[in-house]
This record gives sequence, C-alpha cells and structure tokens, in this order.
Amino acid sequence: MELGDAMLVTALWGIWIMLVYWVLLSIGAARYYLASRTELEELAGWQGPWPFVSVLVPAHNEALVIERTARALCEQNYPADRFEVIIINDGSRDGTGELVRALCHDYSQLRCYDVPLGEGGKGKSRTLNVGLPQARGELIAVFDADNTPEPTCLSRLVATLERDPSLVAVNAKVRTRNRNATLLTRFINLEFIYFQWLFQGGRWAWFRLSMLMGTGYVMRRNAIEVLGGFDESSLVDDTEMSLRIFRGNRRIRWVPYAVTWEQEPETLGTWLRQRTRWTQGNLSVTWKYLPQAFVQPYPLGLEMLTFVFNYVLFVPALFVSHLTFLLSLVGVIDVTLPGPFLYLWVLAVVIFTLHMSAAALVEERHWSNVGYALLCYFTYAQLFIVVLLMALYQNASAKLFRRRLQWAKTARTREGE
Repeated sequence: MELGDAMLVTALWGIWIMLVYWVLLSIGAARYYLASRTELEELAGWQGPWPFVSVLVPAHNEALVIERTARALCEQNYPADRFEVIIINDGSRDGTGELVRALCHDYSQLRCYDVPLGEGGKGKSRTLNVGLPQARGELIAVFDADNTPEPTCLSRLVATLERDPSLVAVNAKVRTRNRNATLLTRFINLEFIYFQWLFQGGRWAWFRLSMLMGTGYVMRRNAIEVLGGFDESSLVDDTEMSLRIFRGNRRIRWVPYAVTWEQEPETLGTWLRQRTRWTQGNLSVTWKYLPQAFVQPYPLGLEMLTFVFNYVLFVPALFVSHLTFLLSLVGVIDVTLPGPFLYLWVLAVVIFTLHMSAAALVEERHWSNVGYALLCYFTYAQLFIVVLLMALYQNASAKLFRRRLQWAKTARTREGE
C-alpha cells in the first residue's frame, strides 16, 4: 500500500471509531436526560437529613470574581446552619482577602482562611490540602473562585449523593456564564454542553461512569481522607482524584439538574495556556494509571479508554488526515485508493454538527447554535491538535530537563453585572 493510502486509511479508522463511539454516547445521553427529569421530580420531596457541608474555594488573586462567587455560595437554599463557605486565600496580592473579610459581616456562613506564608502558591491541590483541616463538614464541596452556582445547586448535589450510598462524589453541570462575550466563549459554551451530556451523561447511562470536573462537586470527606487528600504533583486535581476513586471501585455521578455558572477564557492566549495545562495533566495521569487499567478493566480501564481514544486515536487521526490532504495537494504523496472519501468526510461533519447542536438545544433554544456548531468544526475543534502538540512538547521538555510541571492559574476578566 502506498504511503498516502496508508495515511488516509489510518486517519479514517481513527476518526470513525470515535464517531461511532459518539453515536453510542449520544443515545445514552438521551436516556440519561429523560431519567434525570424524572429523578428531579422525585428529589423535590427529599426532606433530609441534611449533613453539614464545608464549601472550599481556592483563591489566588481573584478580586475580579470572588465577591460574586462568595455571595452566590452563601445564598444557597441549603439550611443555613448546615453549611459553611471557606475562601482559602492563597497569598493574594490584589485585595481578595480584604473583599472576603468585608463580606463576612453580611454572611455568617462565610470565612476567609489565609494560607500561612510559605505554604501556598503551589497550585490548587496544595491550597485545598492546606484548607481542608479548617473544614468542619462531613461533606466537602469544591468550587472555583469564578463560579456562581444557582441557588438549588448545593441542595440538589447533596440530596443526590445522600440518596445513593454507592457514590463517593457528585458533580454539578458547569455552564458558561460569559458565553456571549466573544466568539471563543460561544465555542467553549457549546463544547462544555456537548462534553458533559455525551461524556458524562452518556457514559453514566451505559457504564455508570462519570468524573470530577474540578469545580461544582461534593465529595464525602472520609473518602478524601482515605485517598490521602489532593495530589499536589498533578496539574489536573479533578482527573487524578477521579482515577483514584475508580481504582477503589467507587463511583462519581454527574448531576445535570444541579447547575453552576463559570467564567471561561475570552482570549485565545489564555485559552491555549489553560487547555495545554489540562492536556499536560491528562497525559501525565494517563501514563501513571494506564498499567493499572489492564489489571482493573472496569471501572478504571474503561475510564482510561476515553483518554486513549482522545489522545492516542482521535486527535492524532485528525492530524494525519490534515497532513495527508496537504501533502497530496502539493504532490509529495499520492492517494490512489478508490472510495467515497469525500462523502465520508461530509458525513463526519454532519454527525459532529448534529451532535453538538442537539446537545446545545437541550440547554438553549437558540437555533444560531447550529451555525456555531458547524463553524466550530472548522475552527475551534481543530485547535485541539495545537493544544496536544504543545502539551507533548512541554511534557517532553520537562522530562528531558527534569523539571516539575508547573500549575498556572487561569487569568480572570471583569464582567458586567
């Protein structure tokens, strides 16, 4: 087989295996959507008992967003004497601590804990580990400093967790609150909706698998303690913690009727840095836990399959597909294999657009999202090739020069109220 033909076949297999998997997950997502509507009606009659919850918010230079977050958390419709909100001020120099301490006069549940000098500035996991001993709750909730959960978010998460003893943690649905700010945030909004319904809801429906998303989750404190806290060497505390939970054969559930709104990057540079860090972290934990996946095919192995599909199969296949097109266009290689390849490409675009549009229409009745989903395929979705290449390069450099991967905070922007 000619080189061009081999490249084309490799790309097609990689892309279409993932597309078939997406179709399977979309069917599961539809099932989960219907089941969650019924469950929400049942949840309305839940009367407790309500366990004490400590909400932890890591905060490093979050003055632009922290007041809005603190107010939203303190105004949850959870019983006022059954929860506390602890803002863990990690060496902020922009007045974050002062803002929170001023708000403490308005909310009895709110506390500001300043990380001792010399113990902070080492990433989110470190901040959470330092703040955890200050918490009184039997349940621990974690929210990022740019989150504004809806008033029902915490109570619905806790009720779902308490009704199912097999669960270790539950995660809220994360929505993009600045989705109309730029074209980039519109794409992120679609991506988040799509990812959560397919890879969280769809996988739960078929395999009883979903994972922590870094914010908007509630976890049993005894589980955190048994697991030894948050991994301070990881760039993705949520993914790493999820895999440790699966290794213990326990479960996490995504809860679509508990909603928190999050600020997303509005500039391409900020987005690239954030996603590269995420991908660096995901590659590292994949390498760390992959050997154990063969020993424990379910749930750990099946969860790892998602990472393999994304980083080993799908994104590389996209790259090979583009490379094949470009090299054949300039005459470096020849593609002689007969077949309906143009139609397969069009069908792939249609499947992607329909999946993303359908997921978006569940959340937002805006038909403009169909156009954004189509545009997303040709622009935003292709950027993940760049992200993967950057992450691979940075991970290889860190390994070669024996440098530790550095956690970098995502920059915030001021929003209109």
